[in-house]
Amino acid sequence: MKRGKGIAAWLMVLAMVLMMTACAGGTDETAQGQTETQAAETTQAAEETEAETETEAAAAADETVDVVIVGGGGAGMTTAIKLVEGGKDVILVEKQGMLGGATSLAATYFVAVNTPVQQEAGMGMEIADYVAEQVEANPQTSAENLTTLLEHSEESRQWLLSLGVDLTRPMSYYQVGIGDGSSLGSAIVVALADEVERAGVDYRLNTRATEIVMEDGKAAGVKVEGPDGAYTIYANDVVLAAGGYAASPEMVAKYAPEWEGAASTTAAGNVGDAFTMAEAVGASLKDMDNVRMNPGVYVDDNGAAYSLSVARAEGGIMVNMNGERFCNDYAHDYTEMSREIMAQEGDHVYIVFDQTSVDNSERLASFGERGFFLQADTLEELAEQMGVPAENLVATVERYQGFVDSGVDEDFGRDTAMGSRIDQAPYYAVRCLPGIQVTLGGIEVNGNMQVLDTEGAVMEGLYAVGECANDGLYGGAPTNINVTFGTLLAEYIIENR
Repeated sequence: MKRGKGIAAWLMVLAMVLMMTACAGGTDETAQGQTETQAAETTQAAEETEAETETEAAAAADETVDVVIVGGGGAGMTTAIKLVEGGKDVILVEKQGMLGGATSLAATYFVAVNTPVQQEAGMGMEIADYVAEQVEANPQTSAENLTTLLEHSEESRQWLLSLGVDLTRPMSYYQVGIGDGSSLGSAIVVALADEVERAGVDYRLNTRATEIVMEDGKAAGVKVEGPDGAYTIYANDVVLAAGGYAASPEMVAKYAPEWEGAASTTAAGNVGDAFTMAEAVGASLKDMDNVRMNPGVYVDDNGAAYSLSVARAEGGIMVNMNGERFCNDYAHDYTEMSREIMAQEGDHVYIVFDQTSVDNSERLASFGERGFFLQADTLEELAEQMGVPAENLVATVERYQGFVDSGVDEDFGRDTAMGSRIDQAPYYAVRCLPGIQVTLGGIEVNGNMQVLDTEGAVMEGLYAVGECANDGLYGGAPTNINVTFGTLLAEYIIENR
């Protein structure tokens, strides 16, 4: 703002000079000469004042704090809140015009295991068993980091509850949702943003980090560009929490060409800034080709993409253009599901559900209010709207109803979110295709979220957390990762820096 005020002052001086010249009339050569001399002197003084103001602005813009955090999503906000509560001087920069990032788009559930609400609902499971299950499914998974995450799940859930997030709905042995079925991400972002204000975090919107400052091999701050221009924030510690690259077509084409051209349900700001900056200072990037697809993405007439995962989470099934199921509608491996969708005939599939599902979820109901769904009083009428054989759709639903009744999906092994028999009219269908949800690789870190260089050594003063960090969990619990690892990172910095 100082630069802007300087320009305004200079313009006022110039206007005064012009007014003086007009009043002189221009007929008296002496007066005219005096006026021109005054104008020249005044203009010179104004230019000198402006130069001084610019110098002051540049000097004032460079700041020094304990920690600078890049990215105002769930991970960045949590880390900032906890650091400030621990007595650290923090600046949080966010290049978008609002806080939230991709966390604001989180749809349905918070990954947690064996919490009291799950135990009470008969959905308890030992953490060690869940970790073993995940490692078996993906041997690259860090059992240590996943165990740490889940052992702190209840602590994180309780903290969110204390902030007003109604995280009380047990959905499965590894899922807890908002009590009324509304959007998880929105609830968390509103609560965290309120806490950022309450804690007095210095956050700066529309401010993009462009470069990590290194001094003597240590991270020493970041260069940023904000509404008032470019400046440097020097800090003892730099935390990167700037999300992935799913919103960058160029990076998708570079790192995950299999999905080039796919829609994305991530935040618009997730274009890989953290990776570009980290790689430039020697950080190791790992598994950058690893992305997590969303198998149920609805794209509206304007090209905007929306995750309809909630339709499956509330009991919906996926059918192809033959009106038949073709996969486990709620499998853990969303990317493999997406490949199965792409193998079907036609350019889309449908999620089919009923009024029971809509009644159970405020989020799902809101999509219906926006006109995303086909709707009919009978399955036969719905099939006609979908353009699929009615007899096939009816047979598919009736067979699935039997699986719900028995609790065993004999065709595809679906064992979660079978809460609806799809027998309560009206019936609904939403057209969908896969879209890129998150990128799972990223900046290589150790268990303390310290960034590692290409030789595997710790880069002093540099950390990464959230989607931009390759923490060995491959996006398996993003909202929990943001809150829990953001908290643990803040505790590590407070205790060790």
